[in-house]
Amino acid sequence: MSRNNCIYCGQPITERSREHVIQNAIGGMYESVDICCPQCNNYVSKYIDAPFTKIFNPIISGIDNFSKTNNKKSLQPCTGTVSYNGQMYHANIKGGKVVNCPDLSRALHCDATELPLKIESYDFNLENTAFKNGMAKIAFNYALDQGIDFNKIKHGLNVQKSGRNITNISFDYPLIPFCALNPLDLRIELETPFTPYHSLILFRQNHKLWCYIDLFNTFQFYVLMSDKMPGNNKVYNTYAQTLQKIDRSEPDLDIHRPKDILICAKDYGVEPCMDLEEFKKRVRVAIQQKSQKISLDKIITPKAEYVSYNCILDTQISTPEKILLGQHVALYFDDDDRLNTNNFRTVTLGSAPDDILSYPELINYTAKQSQTYLHEYSNAKFAVLNNFLCQNTK
Repeated sequence: MSRNNCIYCGQPITERSREHVIQNAIGGMYESVDICCPQCNNYVSKYIDAPFTKIFNPIISGIDNFSKTNNKKSLQPCTGTVSYNGQMYHANIKGGKVVNCPDLSRALHCDATELPLKIESYDFNLENTAFKNGMAKIAFNYALDQGIDFNKIKHGLNVQKSGRNITNISFDYPLIPFCALNPLDLRIELETPFTPYHSLILFRQNHKLWCYIDLFNTFQFYVLMSDKMPGNNKVYNTYAQTLQKIDRSEPDLDIHRPKDILICAKDYGVEPCMDLEEFKKRVRVAIQQKSQKISLDKIITPKAEYVSYNCILDTQISTPEKILLGQHVALYFDDDDRLNTNNFRTVTLGSAPDDILSYPELINYTAKQSQTYLHEYSNAKFAVLNNFLCQNTK
């Protein structure tokens, strides 16, 4: 059932407005028309989305064939560190190219952008209100679109008004940064090939409503939407999408044997048939219908298989470590090797195999004891991202 009133201004919605759950400027494709009116949509863009998405400018211009529905050809400016003759310099970067390096230009009395500069890292500023508001807005939108009662989560929304005009929008939901606390998650995050994607998990534990957000496979946070959720109804929803444009060119199918048809059918997710023209048609339709939206299972399962295979072959990993890894594989996957939608990133194991703990609660407890491991994990994730971006520089 559609919402009758805008959640920001409270006025009746007379015209439906498409609001991106994840901001479109960072590649979000998921839209809802059941959140706000067109005018408040503009307010959200001004006060929340615009300052938030600037944080990710280095990534937006660093992903090949980055996909978004608006301003498709725009290249966003950012800053970072470049090297020249063994020295590091601060620089302005756009579209993976250095457009200004003032310190080096002054030192050498030349245009430093003409020199063979190497981009070493990008700058990100996460410790600010804009980041927290942007993440909270994603969780807020997702919860609303998945049917969570606005009255159960509205305590975290702050709307300031002057007359009928909105002068500011902000959120007060607590954020807990994700940190891999089991060997499977640690290897999935740091030891598998990096691919950029967005994912969301909305779940309830006891009376707490959480939203796990993973942007660009790097910015990972739990948002606590409510700690007073009544009743015992199960809440579990996931969303995931890729961030690169889909190649919809038709393949040259070199098919000579029935076995070739079976292989191609599996690759493209179609039913095999021996009529070659009909089979090519099925492949063509499958390619045109392919979506950037993808199940979380299709992202995580290959990574877990990659980890398990490498660990089995690695003689440096002790038997107890392999057993512990296997226990977490069993926690996350069922007997058919499908992702267990109740457990992934919601719970993890404690000291015993039957000791199942809330993941966000355990991270929160661990962080209160010491911030060291949390910082080490965050630095390692950023190192993976920076390496990916620097490899893609032009």
